[in-house]
Formats: sequence, structure tokens, C-alpha cells
Amino acid sequence: MKLRCFVISCIFALLSACRNNNDSGSVKKPVYVSPSIDYKGNFHKGHVRMPVSTDKNAISNQNRSRYYYQTRGKYRRKN
Repeated sequence: MKLRCFVISCIFALLSACRNNNDSGSVKKPVYVSPSIDYKGNFHKGHVRMPVSTDKNAISNQNRSRYYYQTRGKYRRKN
């Protein structure tokens, strides 16, 4: 009986450890970058740096978005 309880508790411990490792590695959070002054004396405001996307289509989506805003809308470059 004691051996059976021990085996069951070990299984639950292993499953919870595996679940925690997968969750913590896949979730990325935004980071606040505090205001600073560089070596030239220029002031840089504080801002939130968003995490890098892990989506496999992230680069192509960025390029598509950049193309759209460069060729259409109010951000279009005027010649």
C-alpha cells in the first residue's frame, strides 16, 4: 500500500514539474525600459519593450505590414 501511494505521488510530481517548465518558457512578458541619458547627454524617455514574437510567420507579417504602410494610407511617402 505504501509503495503504491509513493508511486502515485511520484507520477503527480513529475507531471506537475513538466507542466511548469513548458508554461514558464513559452510565456514572455513586456519589459519596462527606464528613462536614461546617453553619453552625448541626450535624454531617452522610458518605454515598454514588447517581447519578441515566437510566431513562425512573424517576419513575413512584419514585412507585409511595412509594405502596406509605405504604399497606402496616411503614412505613405510623398514623392
